[in-house]
Formats: sequence, structure tokens, C-alpha cells
Amino acid sequence: MADPQKAVAYIEIEDYLVLEEASRYKHEYLHGVIYSVQGEPVRDLAGGSLSHARIIRNAAFALHAKLRNTQCEVLSSDMRLRISDDAVFYPDVMVLCDSSPNPRSSTELTDAKLIVEVLSPSTQTFDRGEKLSAYQTLPGLRQIVLLSSTQQAAWACARGADGAWTDLAPWVMGTTLDLGELGVTLSWDDVYAGVGLN
Repeated sequence: MADPQKAVAYIEIEDYLVLEEASRYKHEYLHGVIYSVQGEPVRDLAGGSLSHARIIRNAAFALHAKLRNTQCEVLSSDMRLRISDDAVFYPDVMVLCDSSPNPRSSTELTDAKLIVEVLSPSTQTFDRGEKLSAYQTLPGLRQIVLLSSTQQAAWACARGADGAWTDLAPWVMGTTLDLGELGVTLSWDDVYAGVGLN
């Protein structure tokens, strides 16, 4: 994870939200530290890679096509997800269903059924560590999928019927991933189609 000592200062969530509403860029918040969407303490933001953008597009499109006639919808990283008053993120892709709690506001949700994060070299440690742990505290969340943007590699974990999370495990290349309660699968080929990774 990025070193919190590099952050400018620790701030309260209310101050983060005020700054976020006024900012041209998106930032995430964890334990009083504001992070860029690249997983680093606040600094000038660089854009994501082309492969990162293509994977997000592919995953969102594939999920939307499968869930089109259900009570679930697919949302992109434009929506803020507040885990708690100590953690706020912008998941790359998330699925929200009618049974999920109502949105906190027109720009902020408080739960999701599925979260997909696309990893990059600067975010993978953060996304697989503290961010993953924070996501797993969401009461309605059932599955988390992590997709690499530098190679064809992916991982997933799910909440069991007993409420316990499985360990993060590799998603086997070329297979489909069962999305459990959503009643659909996600195809590896759909996610990585046209991305240009080996």
C-alpha cells in the first residue's frame, strides 16, 4: 500500500466530502487519508492506461448485457461508494440491485452486490490489501473480482452462506466466473477481448 506518511495531512470525512464535491478529480478516502484513484496519497493525478479503460468497459458491458432484464444495474466509477465514515471509494464497476440499500445521495451509494476493480501497478497492493478488507465489511456485498491491467490475470472472492469470505483466489484464464446470487456468469474472453494483453 502507499505510505500514509507521504500524505499532506489526516482529515475528517466531512472535510474530505467538501473537497471532493469541489474537485475536478476523484479521490478515495481511508482512515483519514485522501488517495488519488491511482492508490497514492494526494498528488497530481495521471490518467489510467488504455488497457485499464478497455477492461473496465468490457466488464461493465458484459455485466450490463447479462443483467439487463433483472432488478440489478451496472454502475461505473462515476459513483462514490461509502463503506463507512472511515472509507470511501470509487469502484471501477459495481452492481447494485433493488435489494441493496437506497443510495445515500445522487452521487453516493452505501452498498453493492458485486464490485470489480481493475488493478494497475500503482494500485494493486492497495486494492488487494486494505481496500479489499474494507469492501468485505459491506453487508450486502457478495463477490469481489480483481482484474489485472498489465497481463491476463484475475482473482475473485465471495461471501459464503455463513457470511464468511473465501480467500482471494485466481480466476482460471479462459473460463467463466459464476457470480452466485446474481444468477449469471462473467466470461474471461468478454473481459479481456480487444485489450491487447497476453
